[in-house]
Amino acid sequence: KIAYETNRTIYQIKHGLLSAYLKHQLKSPEVKMVLA
Repeated sequence: KIAYETNRTIYQIKHGLLSAYLKHQLKSPEVKMVLA
């Protein structure tokens, strides 16, 4: 059970970092140029 809790926490942290990274990328003009 401890391993499961740890894995879930790591997943949440990774997901949070990924979300923050994507939000940061969306705010940067370079990405908008690439998507345009």
